[in-house]
Amino acid sequence: MGDRLRKYTKQLLELAFRAGLPALIIFGVLLGTFIVRGTPQNADFTPKIYLRILIVCYITAFFTTCVVHFRDLVHAAMRADGHLIGKNFSGFRKSDKLFCTGLDLYAHDHAREALDTFLQLKKEYELTESEDGVLSFYTGRCYQLLGCASNAVPYYRRARQNGFSAPFAMLFEARSCAEGGDFEGSLKLYDYLLSHDRPDTFFFLYTDIGYIYIRQNQPDQAIEWFERSIREQQNYAFALSGMAIAMLQKGEFETAHDYYYKALINRLKEPASFRSYFAETKQLMLQNHPDWSKKTGIHPEKAAPEQKAPADVQTDKTDAPQGDESTASAAEN
Repeated sequence: MGDRLRKYTKQLLELAFRAGLPALIIFGVLLGTFIVRGTPQNADFTPKIYLRILIVCYITAFFTTCVVHFRDLVHAAMRADGHLIGKNFSGFRKSDKLFCTGLDLYAHDHAREALDTFLQLKKEYELTESEDGVLSFYTGRCYQLLGCASNAVPYYRRARQNGFSAPFAMLFEARSCAEGGDFEGSLKLYDYLLSHDRPDTFFFLYTDIGYIYIRQNQPDQAIEWFERSIREQQNYAFALSGMAIAMLQKGEFETAHDYYYKALINRLKEPASFRSYFAETKQLMLQNHPDWSKKTGIHPEKAAPEQKAPADVQTDKTDAPQGDESTASAAEN
């Protein structure tokens, strides 16, 4: 309740400020009309009457601004990751306000500032077990987004121990393990997620596992998971992109290009990043296996552009709109 009230108040103050200029414009137009045509029925307006007119203009402008920015007001009523946080940190205590500040920074992609806020909260306030679980999870997320996956893992484990959503904590722990090179530990966590109840939004587990095998240069194992994802139509376009990379690792360049185009045609997210990743992987395979150059069989006009690839084709915080992005949205990428 406290978080929503603070967000509502902040949003209303922003709208109130925005309404100031339109109100002055409306008031100026009315004054200009009075000067040119005179006041209604030639009435003698006192300063008090003009003040009332200004107030009416402002109320009109404020109401119109609220209507125009209605979606912002609705958004203010929605708590980021409310389904995960529950009633934790929802009051009016200083600790509640501090957590909400950190959560807002996290949702707006300011991971470093959010981490500092969460660490300050942990240090200065006594928390319940449930609150500690929530705080541990978001501390882990910040470390992971800052590229410190090994620091994130123990926080995800602490989050689970203190009652935070096990599927979400295990998912990001598995991804952190993979980023840190602990592929065996990551696969064990994914195996647990696949064998137990999980959210319907976890349609990307097969492709996650496939890319773990890609990182280990085990294309045959990766293909099994990508094919399963394609067969069950889960994360379909991303699974096609994984097949393209796996085929490159096997030296099957024509097949790789077929999957490359299928992935792009099926509206793969961040196509530019995939093009770069595909081109760099192809170049790397040809450097490691010079004899494969005769196997490419790709017409020049079909060759992928040689661009610099990103560090990783799959990220956690991606192309979602700026604002209160949910962790569920982050998990889907």
